[in-house]
Amino acid sequence: MKPMVINGSTRLYGIAGDPVAQVKTPELLNSFFQQTGINAVCVPLQVATSGFEASLRGVMQLSNLDGLVITVPHKVRACALTESLSAEAQRVGAVNVLRRCEDGGWHGDMFDGTGLIVGLLRQGFVLKGQHVKQLGAGGSGAAVAFALLAAGAASVTLCDPDDNAAQALAQRINASYSQHPARVSDAPAELVGIDLLINCSPIGMKPDDGLPAPFADFSPSLQVVDIIMHPAETPLLAHARRAGCHAVNGKPMIEGQLAEFIHFFGLADKESLCARSR
Repeated sequence: MKPMVINGSTRLYGIAGDPVAQVKTPELLNSFFQQTGINAVCVPLQVATSGFEASLRGVMQLSNLDGLVITVPHKVRACALTESLSAEAQRVGAVNVLRRCEDGGWHGDMFDGTGLIVGLLRQGFVLKGQHVKQLGAGGSGAAVAFALLAAGAASVTLCDPDDNAAQALAQRINASYSQHPARVSDAPAELVGIDLLINCSPIGMKPDDGLPAPFADFSPSLQVVDIIMHPAETPLLAHARRAGCHAVNGKPMIEGQLAEFIHFFGLADKESLCARSR
C-alpha cells in the first residue's frame, strides 16, 4: 500500500466536535482513501461550543473542503448551517454529516441511528421486540431512538437531565408511531422490564464521571450499549461486563456508518462498498 501523500490537489474532509480527541472517523476514512488511492484526507477539528457557528461557517468557505462529519455536542446546531436536510435529519432534528453540493450549498444527513442498528445486528444484539431504556435525548439520542423503533423495538423510555429535550423527543417519536412507544422517565436507574440499556449521553467520557445513573447490579440478560468511543471501556460497560451482560461501546456504530459516509460524500457507490466488505 502506497503511503498517503498530501499535495495541493488534496481534497479535505473534517470532523468537528468538542472534544474531538476521541473520534475514530479520521482513521477509518483515511484508511479508505489510502486503500482506494483517493487524493483526500480527513482531519479532526476542535470546535468550541461558544464559537461553533462562526468557526464552522469559516471552515465551510474553504473551496477544497468537500465534507464534514459532526460529532458531540454540535449535531443539533449544525442543522442551521445547511441549505437542505434529508428527511431523516429533519425528523431527528440533528445532523452528523454535511456535504458540499454542486451549487456551493451544503446538505445534511444523519446516520447515527442507522449506523448503530447495523453495528448492533453485526454484534448479535436482539432489537426486535425489546423494551429499551435510553439515557440521553440529544442529537445522537434522537437518531438512535427513531432507528430502534424502526428496527422493531417494542418501546423506548427516555431519560435526560434536560426534561424538555426528552419530552420534545418523545412527542416527535409518538407523532410518527401511532402506538405511542416512547415515554419519559425521571428514574434513569430503574430497569424493571428493560431488555436493552443504551447510553447516548456524554457521561463516562471523563475519568471522574462514573456511572451515568446509580445502577444496582445488572441482570446478565440485559443488553448494554454505550455509544462513547473513548475510553473504550466506560464505567457503564465495566459494570455491565462484571454482571455478564452482552455489552459494546460506540465502535460498532461508527463502523456501521462508514459505508453511509463514503456513499453520502459521493466517493463510492453502495454496490462497490458492499463488494469491498465481503
